[in-house]
Amino acid sequence: MKLSRAQLILNAVSCIILLGVVVWAFYGEYNRPWNRYQKEKIQQIWLKDLGVADRCNTCHAGIDRPDSVNRPQPLKTHSGDYLKHHKMEKFGCVVCHQGQGEALTLKTAHGRVNNWTKPLLKGYYAQSSCGKCHSLEMKLPLSANLAGAEKFFEGWKIFREYNCTGCHKLKKYERPVRIGPALSSISKKVSRKWLIGWLKNPKDYLPDAKMPAFKLSDEKIGYIADYLMSLKSPHPPFAKESQSIVINPLLIERKIPPLKKRDAGGFLSEGKTLVSSFGCLGCHLIHKKGGSFAPEFSFIGDKVKPEWLFYFLKKPRSYDAKTTMPEFNMSDGEIRSIAAYLSGLKKQINIKNNPPLSIADKRGAEGLDDIAKGKKLVKDLGCTGCHEIEKFPLGYDAPALDGIGDKRVDELFFGNITDTEKTLINWLLVKVIDPGRFATDKVIMRMPYYNFDRNQSEALVTFLLSVRNNSLPVYYTKILIDSDSAEIRGKSVIERYNCLGCHRINGNGGNIGPDLTREAKKSRQEWLFKFLKKTYKIRPAPMLEAGMPDFNLSDTEVNAIIEYFAFISGESYPYKFEAKKETPPENIYDGEKLYHEVFACGGCHAVDGRGGEVGPEHTDAASRLKREWIEQWLKNPQAVQPDMRMPRFKFKDWEFEALTDYLMTLGKYRFLRMKNRE
Repeated sequence: MKLSRAQLILNAVSCIILLGVVVWAFYGEYNRPWNRYQKEKIQQIWLKDLGVADRCNTCHAGIDRPDSVNRPQPLKTHSGDYLKHHKMEKFGCVVCHQGQGEALTLKTAHGRVNNWTKPLLKGYYAQSSCGKCHSLEMKLPLSANLAGAEKFFEGWKIFREYNCTGCHKLKKYERPVRIGPALSSISKKVSRKWLIGWLKNPKDYLPDAKMPAFKLSDEKIGYIADYLMSLKSPHPPFAKESQSIVINPLLIERKIPPLKKRDAGGFLSEGKTLVSSFGCLGCHLIHKKGGSFAPEFSFIGDKVKPEWLFYFLKKPRSYDAKTTMPEFNMSDGEIRSIAAYLSGLKKQINIKNNPPLSIADKRGAEGLDDIAKGKKLVKDLGCTGCHEIEKFPLGYDAPALDGIGDKRVDELFFGNITDTEKTLINWLLVKVIDPGRFATDKVIMRMPYYNFDRNQSEALVTFLLSVRNNSLPVYYTKILIDSDSAEIRGKSVIERYNCLGCHRINGNGGNIGPDLTREAKKSRQEWLFKFLKKTYKIRPAPMLEAGMPDFNLSDTEVNAIIEYFAFISGESYPYKFEAKKETPPENIYDGEKLYHEVFACGGCHAVDGRGGEVGPEHTDAASRLKREWIEQWLKNPQAVQPDMRMPRFKFKDWEFEALTDYLMTLGKYRFLRMKNRE
């Protein structure tokens, strides 16, 4: 059959195209992108237990070679010392960095293809994979650290500090007992004017406030304020105290004078002195001085009512049983002075427009209706995620976070956002920085604004990326921070009650109270237990105005602190009870004479209420202090504590022995046994 001219041309074109395809296929096969970096063959690590073929080192040929540290990517040595602990033959690259391990082109290997759930994690985002093998428990202290995964750990801390589990469920992460104050008696504590300003934007009052902004209308803010101010606790706080204590009229009937007009020897100047001497600045900030553990006091006079402040300072747990605020056992006069001083710390709060009418300005059904609207808003906005309010259950008001790090792009709602590449990382960043951008005509966004900066947002996203459903074989996992260790259990308690606000441990902390680094070498564990359960003043006013406050610690918490002190001091735990030393009676008599007459120790120290008030009291020295520590202290106080003012005496051997023996008789529990006279 003779082909027509047109058919011949068509066949010729088809053959040329086929030849071109074949030539292109051979060219493509022998000119793969990876050939520029790997001349021999495709490199592959077979992770059998994971069912993953990892070919990343075909291009990243110098990843584990120290001599490639200065070469350009992809031939550069891996940064840090990660590969020292994560061998290539066991982990490959995809366990941490994700991507498609089997792929051999840049785009597909990095997972930049539709609906691939594991795109490449670059930079610090790769730290999110640390959570696959090294889980972090909710009960770890925020002061813990995970070396090499600082961004991931910072995100974990933000997740906890801002109580994300107050609204979102997440397996293995329990909701804290409480993150914000109880609001069931808020009307006794704050004014409606302050409450409205706070609800409009917490950071206008406190720039570092963790409370987010909900960006509500003035009308809705008024409804919420009406509801909260209408609450009456079924068990009014301070009921017992109010029957016996009379508030000074200064706190109720008269306006507190400005701090700049403080009168010498009056409430304000005395209160300021007491706030400093009682160590309040260990936890609270006042005009950029102090700690950030507890609420700032710079403008507390705008917030709380003076009469409430008086009673709260007197009995904190009578108002809030779950507060970590300790009881200082102050006199009514001291409390009154502190309350007066704090009540004078004010600034003007500018509320745009006129504040909504209060329920006092409304009548009958209208006022009750507004209270009901406020109650519904409080429930809908998830306020009970952080606050106890009446008998509202602590319900979850937002989607669960389990598996959020595995989300596919087609599962994510971007709303009307068009100026951002649609990736999981970008979706999470917008969510934590500007959640309102997801709102549309049909979709209402309730997530509030936390005003995270870029670093905080990236850290939180790094942590959220670690929340995945996939699991690795058990032998891949390793607990790096043991929550049951003596160190971590002790740190958790010390962090919970902000002990470092007053005390130093290993160079960190405040200088209000004594350094606790060597406390286990100094104090007997049985005494420490009793003291922490029921504190009392040891050091006189010239050394320390305030005694140790009462934190109402549980037995478990006290034991955790004592074991932690033993851990950092290298002492044994449980403590081995000290055997009593036998000594002749004359040694005690000689020691007593040396103490009172020769070296005049009573000039600085008191025994049974008699003596000086410069150094610690010695009445119960034997029950409190270990003999070995007393011996070291007497020999050279500055070797134990370099800044100590106690002089170094040059004792003779018999004087040193007799004086130590005498001190070991001072106390309820004596660690000496008198030898019988023959």
